[in-house]
Amino acid sequence: MKRKFVAILALLLVLSCVSISEVSAHRLLIDHEIGEIGIKAYFEGGSPCQDANVRVYDNEGNLYLEGVTDDEGKFSFPPKIGMEEYTVAVDAVHMPGHKAETVINLSQAAAGAGAGSAGGTEMPLYTRVIAGFGYLIGLAGAAMVYMSWRLKKKI
Repeated sequence: MKRKFVAILALLLVLSCVSISEVSAHRLLIDHEIGEIGIKAYFEGGSPCQDANVRVYDNEGNLYLEGVTDDEGKFSFPPKIGMEEYTVAVDAVHMPGHKAETVINLSQAAAGAGAGSAGGTEMPLYTRVIAGFGYLIGLAGAAMVYMSWRLKKKI
């Protein structure tokens, strides 16, 4: 009986690891600045995303430019005359699954609204910790329900 319980827990652990789509502890974020348009790709903890593939698309969705971030996670490109909006996609190829995308609008950035955008909104640390504990408690609860069901089935 203990073996089955351990096997089920192991299966749940493997399935939960396989089904994770984004690892929030290493979420990829992007900052950008205007002039010669520059971006900085970094992970949630602040470490730079080095050697990541960068693709820049114009406002019509056409690929404008491709490149790679430097050792500080930075990449810059000249703006195309007449284009006011760019979509920048960063893919950390050395860490599969870590991708981010941001839209840079030059007209909004001139008004001060564009700089500092990120690939997603970041939850505070205490919220992520509580969510992690809640996830673990949920798994334990599911295991207890299963064990209770197995005991009732035997009786």
